[in-house]
Amino acid sequence: MIEKKYQDFARFKTLLALGKTLNTVGQIVIWVGGLIAFMGLVSCIGGDAITKPLGFMALASGLLMVGLGYLIIANGQLIECFVSIEENTRQTKEQLEMLKEKFPNLNS
Repeated sequence: MIEKKYQDFARFKTLLALGKTLNTVGQIVIWVGGLIAFMGLVSCIGGDAITKPLGFMALASGLLMVGLGYLIIANGQLIECFVSIEENTRQTKEQLEMLKEKFPNLNS
């Protein structure tokens, strides 16, 4: 994750906001999926003949939602990672240009 001092000066504030939004949405999807999976598990264990198949479907759906939530979070972190890489690359380029100006004989 990008450090706080870089977030204030980041050129890609919209991308950072999208990454944070995806992280938040992914966490919500994981919590809801976990709750659905837990309710499905309870129905599978203690339900009657009608609710056991529905509980199994809820369990499977909840586990799929948890997996989807992790993929959503990974996408948000990937966006933040690329913005961080861009920030570091830009700073390195600026430092190299400053060194070239200061020491012109280093180009050879």
